[in-house]
Amino acid sequence: MIWLLIVYMLDLVFGILKTIFKCQQRRSNGFRKSIIKLLQYGGCIIVATVILNIIRASTEKFGQQFSWIFGDIMLYLMIYIEFVSVLENMEEMAPASFFVRPVRRIITFQLRNLFEDTVHKSN
Repeated sequence: MIWLLIVYMLDLVFGILKTIFKCQQRRSNGFRKSIIKLLQYGGCIIVATVILNIIRASTEKFGQQFSWIFGDIMLYLMIYIEFVSVLENMEEMAPASFFVRPVRRIITFQLRNLFEDTVHKSN
C-alpha cells in the first residue's frame, strides 16, 4: 500500500510541475481532483478490507484460498493507473522525450503508434 501512496504523490508532484513547465496557472480544480482521487482510493481500500475480512471469517475454503487475489489485483490496478498518470504528466512536460512516450504506450498496449507523435484515429 505504500507504493500506491508513493505513485499518488509522484502524480501530484508531476501534475504541479507540468503546470509550471507549461506556464499555466495552478488552479484549485487540479488539487480538488487529487483529493477526490485520494478519497476514492481510500474508499476502495476500506471496502476491500471489509470484504476480505468477511471472506476470511467465513467457513468457505474457496473464498479463503482466493481472497488475497482480490485485494492484490485491486491494489495493483490503482498503482498502474497512477503510474500511467505520472508518465502522461512527464510526457506533457517533455513531448520530445524518446523514453517516456514509448514506455507509456507499451504499458498501455498502444504498440501500433509506439514512436509516433500523434495517434491516428480511423473512422
